[in-house]
Amino acid sequence: MIWQPIETAPKDGAKFLAYEKREDFCLYECWWQEDFPHWEGWQCFWDSEADPTHWMPLPAAPVDDEQTPPSAAQAVQP
Repeated sequence: MIWQPIETAPKDGAKFLAYEKREDFCLYECWWQEDFPHWEGWQCFWDSEADPTHWMPLPAAPVDDEQTPPSAAQAVQP
């Protein structure tokens, strides 16, 4: 996977890994949101003004020894 210009990122709500240059750099999960009245744009969980410059698809989730992704219930059990 290589970084691609943000102009080529999906705008269908799919989440992806985003890069935004700040004091150093910042990587975060991002998506396009347009269901707010009078606003549309890039969204993430921690920044109300996300302004990514590049993106790449998220990697696949880890798998257990049997090659099946763990369920949410299994993930929280010690």
